[in-house]
Amino acid sequence: MQPKPIRALSRGLAVLSALNRHGTATVVTLARETGLSRATVYRIMQTLLDDGYVARGTTEDRFIPRLRVRELAEGFEDEHWISGVAKPALAALTARILWPSDVATLEGTRMVIRDTTHRIAPLSIDHGMVGRRLPMLASTVGHAYLAFAPEPERDALLALLAASNDPADAPARDPARVARLLAATRRRGYGLRQGGRPWPHTGSIGLPIRLNGRVLGCINVIWMARVVRQEEGIRQCLEPLQETAALIEARLAAGEG
Repeated sequence: MQPKPIRALSRGLAVLSALNRHGTATVVTLARETGLSRATVYRIMQTLLDDGYVARGTTEDRFIPRLRVRELAEGFEDEHWISGVAKPALAALTARILWPSDVATLEGTRMVIRDTTHRIAPLSIDHGMVGRRLPMLASTVGHAYLAFAPEPERDALLALLAASNDPADAPARDPARVARLLAATRRRGYGLRQGGRPWPHTGSIGLPIRLNGRVLGCINVIWMARVVRQEEGIRQCLEPLQETAALIEARLAAGEG
């Protein structure tokens, strides 16, 4: 005998999915999109609020998703799109440009390297990179994530970074400086670093991987700063990296991985 479906769970997931697509929405918007009554949506949002999945926005009936929503997708991110789509794409990228490349996803307030081509890249000088936790405001993958994430998520992350005692997060306590950094990243379309702490021996560029309005993670290319100037690194690596990001996003949009 088939168990009966839990309709309340289906309604809750429909509302949360709609909110995630919008980034921020009112109860009226969510009710209209899901076909549920406002009273039902209010009860669902109160439950999600109590459980820490959403927070109130600028008005009483406006809500935004919190970082805990990301936990619902961690299995997909780590086990499917990285191994099935990103890994082979980055291997092909490194075969083309010879420099190493990483794919990183957000974990708490750090970008964590999930896979890398350092071990197969002819021009790599670093090893043991998988699992390395990168500060968001000192890495190009962190810059790319913050610059292209939905505004509510970006604001929540910056608030957490500003409250951190880690010296690497200290720039978050200068909102004007961070705003200029992220505006420049969005204007260029990619994160950019040449030397500096904590990796003075390398330069890199980073791009977001986006699907359905959210950033799944970021990919980068790293070069040796003492032998490749920033302009040359961009000339060699940017277009191939952009093509690789577009390929990954197209495959994900097609349901692969």
